[in-house]
Amino acid sequence: MDQINQKFGRGTLFLGAEGIKKKWKMRQQYKSPAYTTRWDELPEVAA
Repeated sequence: MDQINQKFGRGTLFLGAEGIKKKWKMRQQYKSPAYTTRWDELPEVAA
């Protein structure tokens, strides 16, 4: 499945449980380039 999606494009094959219509998309412009390695770039939530 990963190999086919790499060859023909993301989302070519997907699981039926995901549904056909996507209700949301991640906004790439808000993602940090180092989102898994930079603690100082994580957003803070005020209580």
